[in-house]
Amino acid sequence: MKKSLWKPFTMLVVLVGIIILWPMTKAFAAPDLHVSVQTGLDQKTKDGKGAPIVFTIENKGTAFAGDLIVNTTSQTGGVGQSIAVNIGEGEKQTVTMTVDSIQDPTMYGNPIKKNIYFYENGWRSGDEITHSGTQLIKSTTFPEQVLFIAGLADNIDRLSSLKDLYLKNQEGTQLLNLTKADQPPLPAEQGGWDAVDIIAVDGFSIADLSPKQQDAMLEWVKAGGTLLIGGSQNVSAEAGVFSSLLPLEIKESKEFAPALFNDKFKDPVPGFSAKKSPDAAILLQQDDTILAASQLVGSGMVLQTTFSIGNESFRSSTGVKAFWTDLLNKSNQLLKQRPSQMYYTPPTDDLMFTVGATNELFPSFKVSTPLLFGIIIVYIILIIPLLYFLLRKRDKREHAWWIIPVVAVVVSFAIFAYGGKDRLGNAQLQHSAVYLVEPDNRLSGYYAESLLTDKSGNFTFSMQKPSTVTTNSSANSIFGTSLPSHDHAILEKGATEEVLSFRNLGFWNVASIYGETELGDVGNFDTNLELEDKKLTGTITNNFPFSVKDVSILSGSKTIKLGSIMAGETLKVQEDVKVNVLGPRSSSSYGYMNPVANNQDDLIKMRKEGLLNFSSTHMNESSKPILSATTDTQIMELSLTERKAENSPISMLLQPIDIKTKLSGTVTVDSDLMEMELLSSTGNSADLVDEVNKEYIFSENEYSQKWQLPNDFSQKVDNWTKIQLFGVDLNRYDVSILNVKTESYEVLEGKSSITMEPASDYVSKDGNLTIKLNFNNSQMGESSHPPELRLTGEVKK
Repeated sequence: MKKSLWKPFTMLVVLVGIIILWPMTKAFAAPDLHVSVQTGLDQKTKDGKGAPIVFTIENKGTAFAGDLIVNTTSQTGGVGQSIAVNIGEGEKQTVTMTVDSIQDPTMYGNPIKKNIYFYENGWRSGDEITHSGTQLIKSTTFPEQVLFIAGLADNIDRLSSLKDLYLKNQEGTQLLNLTKADQPPLPAEQGGWDAVDIIAVDGFSIADLSPKQQDAMLEWVKAGGTLLIGGSQNVSAEAGVFSSLLPLEIKESKEFAPALFNDKFKDPVPGFSAKKSPDAAILLQQDDTILAASQLVGSGMVLQTTFSIGNESFRSSTGVKAFWTDLLNKSNQLLKQRPSQMYYTPPTDDLMFTVGATNELFPSFKVSTPLLFGIIIVYIILIIPLLYFLLRKRDKREHAWWIIPVVAVVVSFAIFAYGGKDRLGNAQLQHSAVYLVEPDNRLSGYYAESLLTDKSGNFTFSMQKPSTVTTNSSANSIFGTSLPSHDHAILEKGATEEVLSFRNLGFWNVASIYGETELGDVGNFDTNLELEDKKLTGTITNNFPFSVKDVSILSGSKTIKLGSIMAGETLKVQEDVKVNVLGPRSSSSYGYMNPVANNQDDLIKMRKEGLLNFSSTHMNESSKPILSATTDTQIMELSLTERKAENSPISMLLQPIDIKTKLSGTVTVDSDLMEMELLSSTGNSADLVDEVNKEYIFSENEYSQKWQLPNDFSQKVDNWTKIQLFGVDLNRYDVSILNVKTESYEVLEGKSSITMEPASDYVSKDGNLTIKLNFNNSQMGESSHPPELRLTGEVKK
């Protein structure tokens, strides 16, 4: 008997051992990942800007196949960005991911300790595995106003003259060394260059880069970047994809006299004679010698010199900083920069407040209060007196116990069905976007997509590339505790589209997507407009494949409404505008004054005004009037997949336009038609804290307020008769004005408004007028309103 039980007992012990030891065996046979990270370019990033992240992953365990996820954060949301990773046993692999926005993960008060995650078999399985090494992505982050110059040279010392520059509206300079031995490959996506303002190239062949790297650099330039290329005999061959976009054709070599640069240059600089390309603009030239020229490419430019910027005699000169300041400030004028803001907010964060707040208000949220009140009154009348008398008459009062709750349930269901009739059966989408029409008919801009769910579960969107993505949801936190971004939304970037998956959204939940996008050749407006005697006449042709409405011209704080234009048709314009010249629009508040949306029309108005408000701050870089229009067509490709949805799209188009101006008689120029800058005596900009009310922080004692007239006025007005200054705060600063004839400042006295007649002695031939503000020491660091200017003059006969 004992012998017969031995074998079953042995098998039982073995089975129990397998059950106990199997999980341990499985654990020992798991992937063992160790991670190190390089973030940004030269380990530097800008707050709110995109950046490449390079992961070095070493696997000391079994093979891993799954997803690497990085959580990004914003003021009100974030997204988990996913990339597929396959690492064999014992392998070491480098993985590069370009994220749309880098921000300090703890800056919004969230105690985040980890934002790197690995999921075996993909994030949908939920099998997270731990890893060693870096858990939280960190970098040396700089404000948006710091000038980033990416250096591409065989030796970064050749670009040393670009260090420590102080340009208008910039707060210092960082020269990034991208060609040192330990640097990862240059970005192969446009977003990897997002933080960079200038790419400086000297002794480096762009043509040797991969096609993807060159295309990424080209798209970055088109989006507003500046490529600075030094002169060389082989520059055309070395420029790669930029060869046909160079502003200069290099000829034979020659030697430049030091005086061509500035009076602090002492040694000659070797260079080349050059011929300007047809569409290029010469920036620096003396006699027949060209020093620098630029070629606009989309919203950016290629800036080329006729000498090597790494040449020893050039970069070692004591005058080189002044030379770069002069040249780069001139080039920046072609790419008009926004004023320096003390409290800068990344556009996609600001988008959530100026556009998203109204975009998330759906018409179905509003239920008729009088109707619901009427239903309740009828219910009370039916249930109490009518039911009582009816049952009493029939002697059926004992049935009241079940009739009352049944009627209550039916009425409650009816109220629910009526209030939610527009939220049942289909999800609802509201799409709001604003685009700038580029000179090559491309569209670049920002979008907000809001979803109102009709059921709980996962919701997936597909969208076109290139687009940046961040999210916000009313389910983003529970009892005030923030959830990790990837528990809320996952972003997967493909070759042709990007896929965003909202996870576990609740019933009647609201979730939104925000970002920046670009579209190819879509269309434009052809304009032929003329302004004479305060009358605007001409034509506007709609070359877009859809009709537009709300067509208006934005100039200063004025809006000239013109009507609607069908696709391919032309609108004749005849309007009295009450001004002599139309100039750039000001950064004004366009807010819809009704704080409560009573109907769908109110919501549409609020959404449009939100787009105008946002664009006046983040898309207001042109010195020309703006033609604006809206369409009910959703222009960008963004759709909810595998679910039915009702969509309400609004797309706004903004295009800078030229208006021929004929001046005669007496003309008046208000401040919103002029460009203005505020620089301290040490060359630092005043910090703009309120763009609408024109409030600045002045941190030094003395500032120069320089006004620049539009060319129409500076060329055609020969007698300035009156200067008026408004909003002068003499309690905080003293005011003086530069007399251009005596080259001395004259103190002005008065109250909040100051008038001077005549005025020609104070306006230079090129249309400049300078005011000096001397502040009281006790007011340093407090916000103040600088003077506003109005000029009156007589046009040449």
